[in-house]
Amino acid sequence: FECFYLCAHSDRPTEKTFLIPKADFSHPEIEEIHRFFFGSTTRNPALSRRVDELKLELKEELYHAIEHFQLDALIAENVLTIPMNIPLGLALIEVLFETAIPCIAHHHDFYWERDRFTVNCIRDYLSAAFPPRDDAIEHVVINSQAGKEFSRRTGLSCRVIPNVMNFEHPPDPIDDYAADFRRAIGIAEDDFLILQPTRIVP
Repeated sequence: FECFYLCAHSDRPTEKTFLIPKADFSHPEIEEIHRFFFGSTTRNPALSRRVDELKLELKEELYHAIEHFQLDALIAENVLTIPMNIPLGLALIEVLFETAIPCIAHHHDFYWERDRFTVNCIRDYLSAAFPPRDDAIEHVVINSQAGKEFSRRTGLSCRVIPNVMNFEHPPDPIDDYAADFRRAIGIAEDDFLILQPTRIVP
């Protein structure tokens, strides 16, 4: 198989990448509408219209990408999970329904795991796409607790594939870039170095 990337920004080879600038949740037009979604339970009709306009733009881009690369399947990496780009999630769901292209939705950071998403005026959008209640999509979560809550809320089954490293495979040898890392941060060669990966969630 061959992988291609549909995204807003990429460090992957350009011939394997289809850039969709408005797929970025920090795109000014996406941020402009996002700030009205949470903290209120009513939605201005103009906001609904703007979501529809952006959704249609993004749908067109998704169709172009699918056609350009002749894609046989999609892996939706968190785009159908955390509601940071509502028009993109809605656009992707419509494309999936219209094409029946197989999709794996890889979920982490569900909206119900974040207090800031509790009060909102987009319950219809969340129900439609974050995550979609569609058993034609293969749903994957990163731990069993998320899987249980996903199934309780959606009535769907999912697979659990943890985000872990393969400890059966030895680490790659140190390259030139990392050769002076310990010295640069003041850690002796015989000191233990423990990594605590942390992700900042906006």
